[in-house]
Amino acid sequence: MLNEVVKCIRNRTVRLEREGDYWEDEEKDQLVRMFHDGVGITEMAMALQRTEPAIIQQVEKLDLYQRKASPIRRKNQTKAPQCLCTACSLDPALCPMNRRDTAIQEGV
Repeated sequence: MLNEVVKCIRNRTVRLEREGDYWEDEEKDQLVRMFHDGVGITEMAMALQRTEPAIIQQVEKLDLYQRKASPIRRKNQTKAPQCLCTACSLDPALCPMNRRDTAIQEGV
């Protein structure tokens, strides 16, 4: 039965009571409590009468994953590639080990 209700909500054949309305402070507080209690997105959506995308958007807006406090580190793309062998620390195209691996792959 619950699965059918979730399908209807996801297919937009049923409109939720609070869908499209502004979030009230009490709803936001309830969302925070539910999030910290480990309640799933679908269960939160059903309890708050909101769509799952609206729940996800509000979770991100409230920064409940704390991504703003500790953003994901990105690799430094400005660093030039270096050889990984211990024989040199040159450009990989100039490495003798790299040439040997290429020759083996080509059957030389």
